[in-house]
Amino acid sequence: MSSSSALAVTLMRGPLIGTLIGLLLYGVTCMQIFFYFHNYQDDRPSLRRTVAVLWLLETVHAGMLMKTMDYYLVANYGDPSILSSATWDIAVIFIIGLLIDFIVYLYFSWRIWTFFKRRPVLVFMCAIAFARTGLSIVPCIWCVLAKSWFVYREETKTIILVGNILFIVGDTFSATVFIYYLRQSRIGIYRTDRLINRLLLYTMATGALTSLVDVAALIVTLLQPNGLAFMGVILVQTQLYANSLLTSLNVRHASARSFDGPASTNIELPSLSVQFARPRLSWTTEQSDHSGTTMMNNNLPQDHDRDDGQV
Repeated sequence: MSSSSALAVTLMRGPLIGTLIGLLLYGVTCMQIFFYFHNYQDDRPSLRRTVAVLWLLETVHAGMLMKTMDYYLVANYGDPSILSSATWDIAVIFIIGLLIDFIVYLYFSWRIWTFFKRRPVLVFMCAIAFARTGLSIVPCIWCVLAKSWFVYREETKTIILVGNILFIVGDTFSATVFIYYLRQSRIGIYRTDRLINRLLLYTMATGALTSLVDVAALIVTLLQPNGLAFMGVILVQTQLYANSLLTSLNVRHASARSFDGPASTNIELPSLSVQFARPRLSWTTEQSDHSGTTMMNNNLPQDHDRDDGQV
């Protein structure tokens, strides 16, 4: 193996694999976004705008990934001087990834606050979100300023490890808090507990997956102190964050169907009710013996009326 080939394997194999898996997950993201806008048209405008911004960021992220891989592995194939240094495209790619993570984590922080109203939990999660995002932006910019990738890895070793640990702590904490309070919300009614069990299942699945990828990024960073394999894991991680948010939104149809039955009753979960949808105005006409009057009821949708706006 030539020296240029060995350099390409050391530096670009990880990012290339991460790009391929990330583009596959981007396709899943697009499918989930289509499903969301098709089925949840009554959601709050702010929530729908957040999903649209997330899709825009994911699209730019995917496009820049393909451009960067073409620059390193096609246009400048076998050029050691190009392989050994970073471009601003790489810095922008990872800054966009951090922005996606920031939006997703703040969304889950808001959701936990809406469910459980625990101010210390909200403060801690917001602090984690700002700390890990701000800290991780530093190596993103430094990779362009450093003379080579090897110098970059040596100079940013500590800050990358601290950033990895913050991601593990934040993702594990949010999933654990959600699982704990959901378990405390069981009230002994079969349908209610079945809905809570379904929410627990999805929370554990998405939380465990993102936490495992966080741990994988930390392990790869430690095992390959001179390579860029950890970047490939981070590229996959970014796509998983976006899909975890979209899954939490799209799962509401399935949760509503599991909650309803042949003899559907209007059961409410006082501690678990989150209003994602806008209130709708329903008009009813009542006839009296003397005159017809029109009454306007400004009520929230009930379980038997429309379930896709509630969790």
